[in-house]
Amino acid sequence: MLDRPADRERHYGWVYDLPPGISSEQWPLDPVTGYPLMHGFTLKLPEDYRVHGEDMVSFFATAPDHNDGGAPDDPEIRETVLARPTHPRLSRMTDILDYEYATLLLTAREYDGAFAIPPAPLALATAERPRWLDVGGASGGHDI
Repeated sequence: MLDRPADRERHYGWVYDLPPGISSEQWPLDPVTGYPLMHGFTLKLPEDYRVHGEDMVSFFATAPDHNDGGAPDDPEIRETVLARPTHPRLSRMTDILDYEYATLLLTAREYDGAFAIPPAPLALATAERPRWLDVGGASGGHDI
């Protein structure tokens, strides 16, 4: 991990910070809380792993402040999140504790694009605002 912004030509990705090349509307929301999932990392996949072309991947997860007992699953929030438009190559998953994750396969053009701005949470969101939106991942990151 480096202490300076990513040089996308030289490095193969970064952790935290912001994902590139997507609109705020394409940022995956947590269907349990209605808040944006936290960006964990973006990787430029080695050629041997690019099974869909020139793919890069961004990974998102439930914020740490929401995964210690979490928020109660509200069917109205879940239905609203899952009805929203999404990135065309979004994959959602849950772990055995029912915490939410998402990956986006990015094109080379998206990977080289401007950093995304996290969307506002759903108006239905009642869980406490996750810290990363104010002092964590959205405020800086590190190359890998």
